[in-house]
Amino acid sequence: MKKYITMNEKQHPIKNKIDNKDLFVLANKLVCNFITQKYIYKFSTDEENNKVSLRKYQAKCGISHTTLQKLVCEDGYNIPLAVLYVILHYENISLSNFFTELEIYSNTEFPLNKILGA
Repeated sequence: MKKYITMNEKQHPIKNKIDNKDLFVLANKLVCNFITQKYIYKFSTDEENNKVSLRKYQAKCGISHTTLQKLVCEDGYNIPLAVLYVILHYENISLSNFFTELEIYSNTEFPLNKILGA
């Protein structure tokens, strides 16, 4: 029985076996870096483009400072869906719009295509 990944209404067989941990790391890094660039740094930058405290974003959206520090880390972290939902709710973005923008940000049709060889 072949394994398949569904993208854009088509099924493509998975050609390479990839350790799930590698996929999780890549996906979390991509999501965290996107959130950082699109929302957190946009908010936490002053008029002269200097980074200011993450505490301003924390005060507005209610996510803990520790969680925000993990989010802005270059390597990303295993972001809980609840945290993602709070950010999107605060930014007034739907999940579907978020993932559409994430797809554009990643500069590929679907970020796992190259890894899976699909």
